[in-house]
Amino acid sequence: MVVPNELREKLQKLYREGVVVAIKSGTEIEDMSISEMYFLRELTRGSIQNAHIPLIIKTGGPEARQDMRMALRLSVDVILAPMIESVYALENFVKSAKEIMEEEGRDAELAINLETGLAVENLNDMILSRSFAELAQVTIGRGDLSRSMHLEVDDNEVLEITTAALKKIRNSGKRTSVGGGIKLASIEMISRRLPTERFNTRHVTMENSPEFRKNPVPVLQKALNFELDLYDALRKKFPERKEYYKKRMAALQDRLEKPLTVRAV
Repeated sequence: MVVPNELREKLQKLYREGVVVAIKSGTEIEDMSISEMYFLRELTRGSIQNAHIPLIIKTGGPEARQDMRMALRLSVDVILAPMIESVYALENFVKSAKEIMEEEGRDAELAINLETGLAVENLNDMILSRSFAELAQVTIGRGDLSRSMHLEVDDNEVLEITTAALKKIRNSGKRTSVGGGIKLASIEMISRRLPTERFNTRHVTMENSPEFRKNPVPVLQKALNFELDLYDALRKKFPERKEYYKKRMAALQDRLEKPLTVRAV
């Protein structure tokens, strides 16, 4: 599949600058077909001149075996399961993923999303599960988490619960990421308050490094603008999906609303 050189060059530049550390896709909220995900794999694939950029694929559920098989055949780097709310769901995901990896003769890191109040309540039990040891990363999806609590995404209670969960996850030795409502108006506050290694939008993952925390607004701005360019390229490549991508681009424009003060890089 042909990927626009300009888009690939933009992504490689952001990767070299440390703005982007991975690209995300999936069949759940991302609502992507195998062709669209293949487009992203080609976009992130390394060559002699370009670095290989990790690709994360979120499946449609903990036991979405065909999604896992498809992801492995795309040579993805991470398989991410959404809506893990219990030890049972975690064990089923890990068991299913390991079986599919053995059948396909391919490996990928495993990761999960915690995105409801129930998931956070059950986190201690999940950490004690043997299956938790198989994970490389745990992501907290604040969008769904806040909605499950009937609160706004940046509500203080949501931030406190997210902070406590992140500390437990990091103490267990797992990489952390936070998504949900990542926007210019609040990124400075949450990057300093939430003890996470990474932040992610729907399709872009960023490192919450000391440099990022010093001045996160322009970094997030670059990431979101790349996501806009990505949607524009997908809209042109898959015209049958143009209305969907137009809506996603409009939603991103809201995220790009600037806070009152933006420091220059």
